Amino acid sequence: MKYRLDNNQYFVSLDPGDEINKSFENLAKIENIKSAWINGIGALTNMEMGYYDIESKSYIRKKYTEDYELTSLNGNITIKDGEVYSHTHITFSDKNFNVFGGHLFNGIISAAGEFIVTAGFNSLLRKYNNKIGLALWCIEE
Repeated sequence: MKYRLDNNQYFVSLDPGDEINKSFENLAKIENIKSAWINGIGALTNMEMGYYDIESKSYIRKKYTEDYELTSLNGNITIKDGEVYSHTHITFSDKNFNVFGGHLFNGIISAAGEFIVTAGFNSLLRKYNNKIGLALWCIEE
């Protein structure tokens, strides 16, 4: 991972083999980022995706092991259970131009990853919501 700061935006370049969410969490720890928004593109492989089933309050998981074009990544960095947490969603395409998307549990950069991390100025916490079954933003704190 290489990055450069410009005002409150980090231009982040991930290398082949870099794990996407862990890289964002490492950046947040190094730079003391407690909240941020993430956008990016690139190429990835060996990923695990999820679709959140509201009725069962659990993720349906699927693994993808080939190389894919990362057409879009959006996400955020917050504080969950006292730790930096990277929450990302992606869309990606295969060599036949089929497009897939969902929650990214983990994925590895296969060729390049180019991202902008826009840091907030305050911490943003997550707290578990029993009704939804997920740790959601706690805006009122």
